[in-house]
Amino acid sequence: MIRFCVGLAICLSISGGFNTTARAAEQFTFDHAVIVADADQPSYVQYGIEDLIGYVKDATGKEPRVIAMPAASDAVQILVGPKVTKLVAPHDIADDKFGDEGYLLRSIARDGKQYLVVSGATPRGTKAGLAALMKAIRVENKSAFVTTPIDRLHKPAVATRGMHFNGWAFNTPYSFRNWSEQEWQQYLNVLAYQGVNLFYLWPFIEIMPVPLSAEDQAYLEECRRVVDYAQKKHGMQVWIMQCTNRVAKDDCGVKDPRRRPYWRPAQEDLNPGNPEHFKAIVASREAMYRIINNVNGVCNIDSDPGYYANSPLSDYVKVFKACREMLDKHNIHGKQAQLIDWMWEGWGLVPGQIKTRGRDEHEIQTIQALKQNLPNPWGLIAGRSSDLRLCRQENMLERTVFLPYGAMEGEPAYPGTNVQIDSIRKLFETVIAKSPELAGVMGNLQTPLLQFPHMYYFSSAMDDAQYRGQPEGEVLLDLAGHLYPEHKQLVADCYLALKEPDADKVQSLSDQLNRLVQEDKLGSLGIFGRKLFPDHRIVAKCLVMQLNLRAAGEQLVLDVTSTSSKVDCQKLLTNYFDAYLTWDNAHGWHALWGWKEWPLMALKADSRFASLTRSLSKALGDKSGVDACFDEVAKALSTKYDRDAVDVGCIAPLKGAVLGAGAIASLAQKATVTASVAPDAEHYPPSAANDGALVTLYWPGALVQDNSEWLQLKWDAPQSFERVIVRFLKHPSMVGRKIRLQRETSPGMWEDFATTTVPPESDAPHSVATFRLPLQATVDKIRIVNLLDLFEVEVY
Repeated sequence: MIRFCVGLAICLSISGGFNTTARAAEQFTFDHAVIVADADQPSYVQYGIEDLIGYVKDATGKEPRVIAMPAASDAVQILVGPKVTKLVAPHDIADDKFGDEGYLLRSIARDGKQYLVVSGATPRGTKAGLAALMKAIRVENKSAFVTTPIDRLHKPAVATRGMHFNGWAFNTPYSFRNWSEQEWQQYLNVLAYQGVNLFYLWPFIEIMPVPLSAEDQAYLEECRRVVDYAQKKHGMQVWIMQCTNRVAKDDCGVKDPRRRPYWRPAQEDLNPGNPEHFKAIVASREAMYRIINNVNGVCNIDSDPGYYANSPLSDYVKVFKACREMLDKHNIHGKQAQLIDWMWEGWGLVPGQIKTRGRDEHEIQTIQALKQNLPNPWGLIAGRSSDLRLCRQENMLERTVFLPYGAMEGEPAYPGTNVQIDSIRKLFETVIAKSPELAGVMGNLQTPLLQFPHMYYFSSAMDDAQYRGQPEGEVLLDLAGHLYPEHKQLVADCYLALKEPDADKVQSLSDQLNRLVQEDKLGSLGIFGRKLFPDHRIVAKCLVMQLNLRAAGEQLVLDVTSTSSKVDCQKLLTNYFDAYLTWDNAHGWHALWGWKEWPLMALKADSRFASLTRSLSKALGDKSGVDACFDEVAKALSTKYDRDAVDVGCIAPLKGAVLGAGAIASLAQKATVTASVAPDAEHYPPSAANDGALVTLYWPGALVQDNSEWLQLKWDAPQSFERVIVRFLKHPSMVGRKIRLQRETSPGMWEDFATTTVPPESDAPHSVATFRLPLQATVDKIRIVNLLDLFEVEVY
């Protein structure tokens, strides 16, 4: 069971029996340092010492010696752990009131000798102190040092601090799904520096048919070794994830599970109430438990993925009980291995009916059923901030880890580095700080090497409550110092430039960083930089590509006007697509999804996109002018890039938007629009559905099944009409979908007065629902029900 503690990161000046270094700031150099540590330390403390030695050697070329007892030496002596610290400074030891991972990091002087104390109340605290010391080291001119005095007594703000990996298998190293065992180890080292003590891994047993193939067996064995590394080298807890009922029938023709597609019909959601289906679920999960038998916990998500409409909670509990039996049988921790329920969509609830069925009440019933039927240890993951109220109501907060899924990075989301630290800060201030009883907090990552800004701040805020108030610029400067310390200001500025509107400034920063990358002059590496893969330049390379795309995008939307020359339009379009395809080819997002899926996502999500297409339409003139410009752009790009990437991924979506940029005028454009849901109102607002532009999009969420969500049009006075056209995203789930048109019969009461079925796919760019009324209707408001991504509504 997760142990709970909460506190602040505390930096105190405490004098024990010896003098702390109280004079003006000076440096303790590591160039000839020795490490004093007894050999009787857990494996993760020993690894922390080895890592410190490696870091100092990389920085200085000199390897610190390890001795068992303090020596008569002029060199700085690093006292690791309470046992050796007591020999020199018996009062300079972290008190056990600072918890399992509290530590003391202190510089002291005695009898002319210099010491650095790294001591936890427990070995886990000592391990955390070693990470803190490594982060404090500065490197200049082949010399490693810390600025003293140092006097830090630290208790983590949150006891369990986790990181979950969830996403899609595009190019490595951008997607973790294809990481090698060594790459996993490197990134786990980075997380350990940040105080992360819970590693949450998804082995994807749901795509591996049983009996296991040799490739699947080998992959799960590799997962086991990664789990072992996290536990033994870093003292982490490790959970693995599974869904309730998804089971693979075959390997989809792909032997390597790292590259196997999902989710496909061959990976089926089974009914736990069916004895044969239940047997298949158990056989699949047992194959995983038998191999990955060293985890501390198994977490089951209640749906998405995994789902069975209207399945009773008793069947959900039955799956948990079977998992408990299998863990008791196979896991090396036996009955101490934990089961965790991830509260997400609610087991058995039908998507689109969750509101009417009452998800909150359903989740309360789930918690109560697990209480009654599961032996301890078991716990919860709260997937939404609103779930914390339910967990508190059921006295379960002390056994709950809060996972605000998507706070660090959306999934699926087009790969890109996020720099929105203030939004994460708000989450900590408004939600996490108000639930001090929580057992833990966890973030999620899809593209770990891209999300250093959010990972760094999120993990720092979990560990140190005072750090939550650090300004964004200072956070990025701290992070940059751990990546490329000799150029930390430039790197921090480059991160900030990812949201900079001045294209010239963005390009200038990109060019400066690119010169360092090309000449391999990024300098000495920080503790993060030395763990990067496939080489130390990867983060800088990613920044350069994204900055080039940012600069080209800003130039395109700002410089194209209705009076721009055709030559200028062609140049700006070519420059943008060139930067876009360079970045996309690197991470391979569209190589995974195909170029027809989500083309030009970032550009189309820009609030200025409609204005851009209208300007291009006016500047290029009629269709022949548009064709001529885009033909020249395609010709230039096709010498460097795949023709489908150019034609389908770039030319077709933007050219179509330009040709369709003429304003639509109907009664709909005179109405005020609202919607039942708006998951991303900043980028995809309901108002995009009646702005007269086919290029803008209202997104109601991932509603790929029938649902009861609605879009409402309201006029100042009743309007008469006989035809309504609704243009949706072209998606397989729309074919045959019944769309309903409603009117209000009394305040708050609505009825269908027309329905229509979306016809089979054609060459049209949208899925179109057309209502032709037998009699003219006169109302002041209407609702369109059963939504997907919606481009435009027309009323005639």
